[in-house]
Amino acid sequence: MAKSKNLIIGLIILGILLASMVTYRVDFNEMAIVTTFGKAETDSVMNADGKGAGLHFRWPWPIQEVARVYDRRVQILEDELEEQQTLDKQDIIIGTYIVWRIREPLHFYRTLNTVEQAQRQLRDRLRNARSEIGQYTFSELTNLDPEQLKLAEAETTMRDRMQEELNTQGFGIEIQAVGVKRIILAEAVSQKVFERMRSTRQRLAQRARSEGDAAASDIRAKAASAEERILAFADQRAQAIRAEGDAAAAQYYKVFKDNEEFAIFLRKLEEYEKILKNNTTFILDAQEGPFDLFAPAAKAVDASAGSGPDAEIPDETNDLPAGVTE
Repeated sequence: MAKSKNLIIGLIILGILLASMVTYRVDFNEMAIVTTFGKAETDSVMNADGKGAGLHFRWPWPIQEVARVYDRRVQILEDELEEQQTLDKQDIIIGTYIVWRIREPLHFYRTLNTVEQAQRQLRDRLRNARSEIGQYTFSELTNLDPEQLKLAEAETTMRDRMQEELNTQGFGIEIQAVGVKRIILAEAVSQKVFERMRSTRQRLAQRARSEGDAAASDIRAKAASAEERILAFADQRAQAIRAEGDAAAAQYYKVFKDNEEFAIFLRKLEEYEKILKNNTTFILDAQEGPFDLFAPAAKAVDASAGSGPDAEIPDETNDLPAGVTE
């Protein structure tokens, strides 16, 4: 019983070993190079277009073997920071990267064989292509104005140059993009740039202050001129009003001088208006001004009867008929 059990286990292990010798698996994001007697042909590439993923059969070694498995996806390679000089002689430190993929796996296998070797080739050619940065000024690489910025143009130029060199070598690599991830000014250059920027800002600030002072002076001058015109007009108008008032007053004075009683009458009416407007009750002598206007009869009696304690009182008996005594 034990022997049969061990036999079954041995057969299972043998089956697994045989299966591993005649099958292989390729993931969707992978492509495999299967060689026959050590040679890779056109039909040696599996899943280059993404349609051959899954389990495949092969002849056991040494007839066939899976020589290489490559990544079908886009890969990014970042290079180290290096110093570069721009067209206007500015020393900068630049960092670049490459976006690439294996386009022709058979050529890639025959020429480079490994991804590590491909990365070395890409770095060498990137350093050569980076000399294109020297065809642009620092301002064209870092300008905030999109119309003056030419960084994208420089990146495209580097990509095209690298792709042409790789095609000439037949590496089977496609460069999708070459980008500049960082531009740093060297320390000495940075200090000069900061000083130049500070000087430019100070000059712009001084210009703004000068323009502001000029505008303020112009506004003050216009305000002073307007003030003088307004004051002159106001003074002229005041003089005209005073002249009109003086003329009217002179006319009234002349009228009052010609008719003094009328002037006194008007003055009394003004007093009445001041006294009576508050509905206040006063007990005053009717013979005193200005209330004498209400007692013309009393005034007439005073004028005809005379004044003083010695005034003669008329004898009313003289008016009696003859023969009648009081």
